[in-house]
Amino acid sequence: MPSAPEPTEPTAPRYRPLPPRRRWQIALLALATATTIVLLVLFQPGAHRTRPLPQPCRAGQQSDCVGGKAEVIVVPAAASTPG
Repeated sequence: MPSAPEPTEPTAPRYRPLPPRRRWQIALLALATATTIVLLVLFQPGAHRTRPLPQPCRAGQQSDCVGGKAEVIVVPAAASTPG
Protein backbone atom coordinates (compact mmCIF):
# COMPACT_ATOMS: atom_id res chain seq x y z
CA MET A 1 0.00 0.00 0.00
CA PRO A 2 1.30 3.42 -0.86
CA SER A 3 1.74 5.72 2.11
CA ALA A 4 -0.18 8.98 2.30
CA PRO A 5 1.83 12.14 1.61
CA GLU A 6 2.74 14.12 4.72
CA PRO A 7 1.01 17.51 5.03
CA THR A 8 3.36 20.38 4.39
CA GLU A 9 3.27 23.64 6.29
CA PRO A 10 3.04 26.85 4.28
CA THR A 11 6.45 28.42 4.13
CA ALA A 12 7.00 32.15 4.58
CA PRO A 13 9.34 33.87 2.17
CA ARG A 14 12.88 33.73 3.42
CA TYR A 15 14.25 36.98 4.98
CA ARG A 16 16.81 38.60 2.78
CA PRO A 17 18.73 41.59 4.19
CA LEU A 18 19.04 44.73 2.10
CA PRO A 19 22.07 44.92 -0.13
CA PRO A 20 24.72 47.50 0.82
CA ARG A 21 23.88 49.72 -2.14
CA ARG A 22 20.22 49.97 -1.06
CA ARG A 23 21.28 50.76 2.54
CA TRP A 24 23.47 53.61 1.25
CA GLN A 25 20.58 54.96 -0.81
CA ILE A 26 18.29 54.96 2.22
CA ALA A 27 20.94 56.66 4.39
CA LEU A 28 21.60 59.36 1.77
CA LEU A 29 17.88 59.97 1.27
CA ALA A 30 17.42 60.37 5.04
CA LEU A 31 20.37 62.77 5.23
CA ALA A 32 19.08 64.84 2.30
CA THR A 33 15.61 65.01 3.84
CA ALA A 34 16.97 66.13 7.22
CA THR A 35 19.19 68.75 5.58
CA THR A 36 16.28 70.09 3.53
CA ILE A 37 14.05 70.38 6.60
CA VAL A 38 16.75 72.21 8.60
CA LEU A 39 17.43 74.63 5.73
CA LEU A 40 13.71 75.31 5.27
CA VAL A 41 13.39 76.11 8.97
CA LEU A 42 16.45 78.39 8.97
CA PHE A 43 15.82 80.15 5.65
CA GLN A 44 12.04 80.29 5.36
CA PRO A 45 10.99 80.83 1.75
CA GLY A 46 8.83 83.91 1.30
CA ALA A 47 9.79 85.38 4.68
CA HIS A 48 10.78 89.03 4.84
CA ARG A 49 14.54 89.25 4.99
CA THR A 50 14.87 92.88 6.05
CA ARG A 51 13.16 94.52 8.97
CA PRO A 52 12.71 98.27 9.05
CA LEU A 53 14.89 99.83 11.70
CA PRO A 54 12.99 101.73 14.38
CA GLN A 55 13.36 105.47 14.01
CA PRO A 56 14.12 107.83 16.90
CA CYS A 57 11.35 110.12 18.05
CA ARG A 58 10.94 113.43 16.24
CA ALA A 59 10.17 116.61 18.13
CA GLY A 60 6.82 116.21 19.87
CA GLN A 61 6.38 112.55 18.88
CA GLN A 62 5.80 110.24 21.85
CA SER A 63 4.61 106.93 20.39
CA ASP A 64 5.67 104.46 17.68
CA CYS A 65 9.33 105.45 17.94
CA VAL A 66 12.49 104.63 19.87
CA GLY A 67 12.40 106.43 23.20
CA GLY A 68 8.66 107.04 23.03
CA LYS A 69 6.10 106.59 25.76
CA ALA A 70 4.38 103.21 26.01
CA GLU A 71 0.74 103.02 27.09
CA VAL A 72 0.43 100.51 29.96
CA ILE A 73 -2.70 99.42 31.77
CA VAL A 74 -2.03 98.44 35.37
CA VAL A 75 -4.47 96.60 37.59
CA PRO A 76 -4.71 98.27 41.00
CA ALA A 77 -3.18 96.33 43.86
CA ALA A 78 -5.57 94.46 46.13
CA ALA A 79 -6.22 96.03 49.50
CA SER A 80 -4.34 94.29 52.27
CA THR A 81 -6.52 92.91 55.04
CA PRO A 82 -5.17 92.23 58.49
CA GLY A 83 -5.19 88.56 59.08
